[in-house]
Amino acid sequence: MIRYLYVSFLALAGSALAADNAPAIAGLTYSGDQSAVEALDQSISAAGQDKAKLGALEQDLLALLRRNDLTFTARQTVAQRLGWILAIGGTTAEASAYKPLAAMLLDERESELARLALDPARGEVFDRMLVEAAGKTSGRTRIGILDTLGRHRAAAGVPVAVGLLKDSDPATAAAAARTLGQIADAAAVAALQAQPEPTNAAIGAAKLMAASRTSRAAALALLRDVEEGGVDPVQRASAFRASLDLQPETAAQRIEIALGGGDWTFKQPALEAIRASAAANLVPMLTLRLPAWDNATQAAVIAALGRRHEAAATETIASAVGSADPAIRAAAITALGELPGTAETAAQLAGVIAEGEAADAKLARQSLARLNGPAVDATILTGAEKGAPEVRPAFIEQIALRNIAAGRALLARLRQDADRAARMAGAAALGEIGGEPEAKLLLAWSLAATDADEQNRALRSVVNIVLREPASDQRGALVFAAIDQADDATASRLVPALGRLGGKTAADCAARLAIRKDAKAADAALATLARWPDASGIKALATAAEKSPSPAIVGRAIDEALKSIERLRAPWQPGDSAMLGRLLTVATSLPSRQKLVQILGRANDAEALTLLQQARSDATLAVEAAYAAEVVQATLAGPPKIKASPAGGANNLMDGKTSTRWSAPSLGEESIQVDFRQTRGFRQITLDQTARAAEFPEHYEVLVSDDPSAPGKVVASGTGQRNRTVISLPAGTRGRCLIIRNTVERRDTPWTVAELLVD
Repeated sequence: MIRYLYVSFLALAGSALAADNAPAIAGLTYSGDQSAVEALDQSISAAGQDKAKLGALEQDLLALLRRNDLTFTARQTVAQRLGWILAIGGTTAEASAYKPLAAMLLDERESELARLALDPARGEVFDRMLVEAAGKTSGRTRIGILDTLGRHRAAAGVPVAVGLLKDSDPATAAAAARTLGQIADAAAVAALQAQPEPTNAAIGAAKLMAASRTSRAAALALLRDVEEGGVDPVQRASAFRASLDLQPETAAQRIEIALGGGDWTFKQPALEAIRASAAANLVPMLTLRLPAWDNATQAAVIAALGRRHEAAATETIASAVGSADPAIRAAAITALGELPGTAETAAQLAGVIAEGEAADAKLARQSLARLNGPAVDATILTGAEKGAPEVRPAFIEQIALRNIAAGRALLARLRQDADRAARMAGAAALGEIGGEPEAKLLLAWSLAATDADEQNRALRSVVNIVLREPASDQRGALVFAAIDQADDATASRLVPALGRLGGKTAADCAARLAIRKDAKAADAALATLARWPDASGIKALATAAEKSPSPAIVGRAIDEALKSIERLRAPWQPGDSAMLGRLLTVATSLPSRQKLVQILGRANDAEALTLLQQARSDATLAVEAAYAAEVVQATLAGPPKIKASPAGGANNLMDGKTSTRWSAPSLGEESIQVDFRQTRGFRQITLDQTARAAEFPEHYEVLVSDDPSAPGKVVASGTGQRNRTVISLPAGTRGRCLIIRNTVERRDTPWTVAELLVD
């Protein structure tokens, strides 16, 4: 496999080694020209598995290693490429040819480079070289050589490793043990077996490693040593677990003993072994002995039996569902869903769903949904149609959870069922698996139902189906048409569905309902639009305000539009000024008219200036209009210049997106400066933290200035607030530059602003 990987790698490049490539390689650096390396790689690739070509390249690389003028980078590169060739198969038989590598192995600075070439190499000549080097080195150098001998599984390395098992350096002794564990031939195993337990953890680890590489009999002896006398409980557990798999004829008895004891060092691996153990009598033993064990063990055994997927455990686990212990019940209910499914199991789980405690019912619902067996779907369909009243809803729900397509017709028929609970469950399930035909049926179901809960349940299911359709302006047309054609009372009942559908077309439908003469219908539509998740709801409210024949509805529509504008606070869009102008035309309340003028001050278009100029002719709006016009003129002068300290993320402060943010450690010296390019008025600043509710300034100061190079005077100060820090400024505050700074350190949280809003 190793050779295959190296061959695959070498096949990636292209042509012959240039004759003058050696000098370029000799002076190689990590950051310099790499063309010499590329040429070398191409030569290796071109050689493929041609022994003659590979041999020539091998000699060239060995010759390079004999040079004294190679940089470290060059020696590393050459050693690595030599390793690629040796991985395919060394082509030079004489040990003398590899003297450069042998010398490098002994050099503390270059030993790792030599092993870079020797690690992938295999053969006696390389193993002897490593053994000789191990006898002449010490410390980290010798440990590295031992590791390579282990990876080679070199029998020649056993004597030197054995001799180092008692070395005074613990790291060397551990490396020697690890080498024996990797080699794991008869001599290595015998050497490890000669180390009596208890001994150090390195010997235990080596025995475990060797056990995975040697004969069954030798492995069992090694595992027994560690299990019975090891010093590390994890190693003892590992030995016990491995021996259970190696000796299945005694596994059931040993698992029984472990489970009956109180030592979780062995109990845990015994539980883990249950799933895959080949012990013939394991399941009968476990089901027989289960009641004798403590509750925690019973629950763990039941869970393990479930993962075996054996029908023989079904009866015992089914009985455990009735346990008084919650953990045992939970394990049993979960395990039933993993065993081969039967009609009896399906019925039992449905019963738990219907009558069990909430936690048990939730688990039973999940288990029944994944229960697999030839009789399960048929049992569910029969139970949904003809089962006892208390379990029918559970079976009906499973038609959706299991996506039983054959159950759609049955769910549709439940509309006429005499049992209210069955009807409710049927409407919910049909919404989960139905398509367009079912959406029409559910809409009719909702319209015909006399029970308010059933009406709402069927309507929610209509929305569920519609929302699974590809997004488009026509999505939800079925609902829109029904509302437009329904009487006022029915339309009022259907309108909440529009909020869940969302979008412009749904909002327009709500607006049409809002301008009906019926007050209840209009109120229902406005209530829905007031909660609309995007700006299309604001535009629909504006339409309702313009077209409603009712002054009360006009006033309420304007109020809700103003609230939504503040709640959503989106960047100004084309058409926003015109919309506010229309609202200003129909608004009669002075506070509403003044607020509309204030909001126009956030505009960024000439149309807003025209509207504000008109508003200035109204004495009640003149002051607000003049203020707003000045702010718009400042906005039209260009986007504000934003600086922050620290600077990272400053561009996020006024980008109109609460998904981005500026954040800084709250050290008491952070600040934000906004240059609006020309003088304007300031009334209020909002520092929107959005999801970072608690990351407000510990203590803020606001300064206003007409000179970007001078901070100006403090006009407001205070403590930040959760979610949004709203700062009201004194009347008449004017300036070109606004500075907000945090002046007090807080170590637990930073200061974060998702969006900086200035009015």
